[in-house]
Amino acid sequence: MSAPAPGRTELPGIRYGQAWESRDEVLGSIRYLVVSSDAYNLAFGDRRVIAVEIDSRAVYEGAYREPVVDAGTALLDRIVWVARSHLVELVAELHPDRHAHVARVVRGLIGDL
Repeated sequence: MSAPAPGRTELPGIRYGQAWESRDEVLGSIRYLVVSSDAYNLAFGDRRVIAVEIDSRAVYEGAYREPVVDAGTALLDRIVWVARSHLVELVAELHPDRHAHVARVVRGLIGDL
């Protein structure tokens, strides 16, 4: 990986299962659970990541919901591409025992056969 361009700061690495808070958007900050693979994050994580939105106000249960301790509930059917520069604070991490389940659900939602 090359050094950051002049005037840019190096962003911390990003990994599958991390929950990040965004900088303020139109309706305030949003939390995201990173669902892009570590290989994708290594290649493109300095620019963008694939994530799902987290509702930080409540804990829900259901087929497309995943609680993330200290972050809220990941809404697995709200898959988005997020600019890496928008993610400003690591707030939590998905429990490692839940990684395979979340990956399976997300792959199923995008058409993995």
